[in-house]
This record gives sequence, C-alpha cells and structure tokens, in this order.
Amino acid sequence: MTNTISQQEEHILEEGFEAMTRSGVKSFTVESLAGRLGMSKKTIYKYFPTKEKLIRKIVVFITGQVEQKFSKICKTEKNPAIQFVKVMEHISKFASRAPLQRMAQLKTAYPAAWKEIETFRLNRQDDFYRILKSAQDQGLARNDVDMRKFSIVFINMINNTFQPEFFLQNDLAVGETIDGVAKIISRGIFTSKGLEAIKKYYEQNSI
Repeated sequence: MTNTISQQEEHILEEGFEAMTRSGVKSFTVESLAGRLGMSKKTIYKYFPTKEKLIRKIVVFITGQVEQKFSKICKTEKNPAIQFVKVMEHISKFASRAPLQRMAQLKTAYPAAWKEIETFRLNRQDDFYRILKSAQDQGLARNDVDMRKFSIVFINMINNTFQPEFFLQNDLAVGETIDGVAKIISRGIFTSKGLEAIKKYYEQNSI
C-alpha cells in the first residue's frame, strides 16, 4: 500500500487514523485534520474528494499495514507455531490502538469503511491456513485436523464475534480477549512439540 501512494498521501492517512482514534469519526473533520497537518483542506481534497472517501482510504491504508506486518512475521520467523502466536499478538496490539467506542461509531456511521475491515479479516483465511498447514507438516500441529476447514471456521468466528458491540456489551478488553483466544486455540491445535516452542517463546519474551 505505501509503495503505491505519495508520501504526502501516506502522511495524511497516518495522521487521519490518529485523529480518528482520538476524537472519533463524528468529531473528525477535514478542517481539523488540515490543521493538524499544517496544510490546506484543498490539498487533502485533491487526494480524497469527500470525508467518506478519506475515512475509507484510512481504513484500507491501516489494514494494508497490518497485512504487511503479517508477511514480515512469516518471512522472518521460521517456526510456524511461533508465527501464529506473533500474528495474534500483532492483531491484539493493533486492535487495542482504537477505543471501542470509536470503532462502534465507525461501524454505524460509515458501513462501507467497516466492510473493508471485515473483508480484510476474511481475506486472512489463506494466511492462517498456510501457517497452520506448515505447522502440521512439521509435526507442530495435530494431524487429525483439516487445517483448511479450521482456518475458515476460525476466521469467520473472529469476524462475526469480534465486533465492537460484543466487547462493549460484555465489558471485555480487546487485547486481553484476543490473547486469551489465541492461548485456547494454541492448546487445542498444536502438538506438545508446538506448545513447547510457544512456551519457550513466551519465556524469552516475558517482562
């Protein structure tokens, strides 16, 4: 994503995301963003003709950054069991950046932008399949599980359940909930060999 847009566009989108998470989409205006950036509204409108298009592009830009992080993890971490843990940790950290009330506002006021988030989640099915199938091939994950079917169910469960209203209604913290789900899934899907690798990873990275 960042390779196909100008530095100025990238700066607008990054600052726009920070502004949205701080004030929410209801209070977010092109005028206030222009003030934060020290540029004219005309410059922003040159790239993003409407506020709605700007917000949608911000979402696409941010989810693109998350996707890049996924790819980097899979390239730099050789153990697929640890890949799974690191990817889930990254999801947790990213999800915790935006207050739940702000995400609820986004879903209600800009459904097209929220649809981008849901599409991004569903498109991660193949990512998780590759990780889990690789773990299975290396004896790190159970061989009695169809990883293709599991990945489909897992991603759809996340997409359908992890909605802002779910966390708000149940008074749950996003990061803690995602971390807890990751640990439960790990214990059910990985072998003792895979769990031992994960245990060592947590021990080495504990504070």
